[in-house]
Amino acid sequence: MVKKIETNWKKELARDFLALGSWVFFILVLIRILILPTRYIYLTHLLIAGALILIIEVFVRGKIDYYISRAAVLSLFTSLFYENNLYTNFVVLVFLGMLGSSYYLKTDLKKTIWGLILGGVVIGVSFLVGNWIG
Repeated sequence: MVKKIETNWKKELARDFLALGSWVFFILVLIRILILPTRYIYLTHLLIAGALILIIEVFVRGKIDYYISRAAVLSLFTSLFYENNLYTNFVVLVFLGMLGSSYYLKTDLKKTIWGLILGGVVIGVSFLVGNWIG
């Protein structure tokens, strides 16, 4: 007899949203930018942001939602890269979906807020340093 496994589609969808802030997805976006001719400034921004998040993630465990931080970085820099209102609006909705998913999965609100703060700081630093380098 085959046992039927029931899935909670809401939790599955919430986890799918949060997966957009994973390191795998971050690297996927980096590779996507690498194959395009106008890539260097955006690649520089993402590499700096990713390195900063990784360094902080190594030293600060469990207090920050790094999925939200990485998603904030990807949301902003891919929106700047594509320069398309439809894409930007979609990214904003997806990012809001991530925040809602984080809440639905009962992620500590402080971790989510720290993730947003880290994302904002890393965006600012990588934007400034990336423009200075590039």
